Amino acid sequence: MKEYLTRSNISYFSIGSGTPIIFLHGLSLDKQSTCLFFEPLSNVGQYQRIYLDLPGMGNSDPISPSTSDNVLETLIEAIEEIIGARRFILYGHSYGGYLAQAIAFHLKDQTLGVFLTCPVITADHSKRLTGKHINILEEDINPVENKEYFANFLSMNVIINNQAWHDYQNLIIPGLQKEDKTFIDQLQNNYSFTFEEKLKNINYQFPFKIMVGRNDQVVGYQEQLKLINHNENGEIVLLNRTGHNLMIDQREAVGFHFDLFLDELNSNN
Repeated sequence: MKEYLTRSNISYFSIGSGTPIIFLHGLSLDKQSTCLFFEPLSNVGQYQRIYLDLPGMGNSDPISPSTSDNVLETLIEAIEEIIGARRFILYGHSYGGYLAQAIAFHLKDQTLGVFLTCPVITADHSKRLTGKHINILEEDINPVENKEYFANFLSMNVIINNQAWHDYQNLIIPGLQKEDKTFIDQLQNNYSFTFEEKLKNINYQFPFKIMVGRNDQVVGYQEQLKLINHNENGEIVLLNRTGHNLMIDQREAVGFHFDLFLDELNSNN
């Protein structure tokens, strides 16, 4: 798979042709976490899929100053460089979901729809409404490789079985190994957008779908429910037995709802 770089050294994959879908991964992850998940889905083949590495993550260079406002500005410049004035669909997970909301806010005339999994709503973790993490042990696992990450897997995943551990190693660990830790630490000290409150009160004029887990101890689900309440085009899917790694805990459900979202966008345009 060919890798490209923007002028600001944002690394990305561009696959296929058609209406662009821009995929934004979570904090400390990389574009493999989105690419390896979404590429097997049936409906993405008719779109141009653009998988970005956020600054300081994957193969993208860190930026300065390390603030969310600056990350957003860098991503908007990258999007304009890659697709110009074309209209696009946005996907974001966790911090990528926070960024996707801001991109949709700034580029609303280009945005066809937004699909988010476990999005950050309030950047300050101490002010979030979070869920209670649980583990549901379906199988005993004897980790051979990546043992040092197994405790993190247990702390983030709800469904514990060999397939989930396999997916965690493919989707999560590569990003953790590549992150620029100094940049991430600095970014987390400047994590909030200066316009965060505006994002909480937007009524998007395009389809806006969120998937959240009841057991998400990182971003929770209650603030996301509030966001949907004043979005007449909004829809939310709240899943039990699901945590922040929703794409691993509920792989089939995410694939189903993303395909359904794309079908609904097609029927509306």
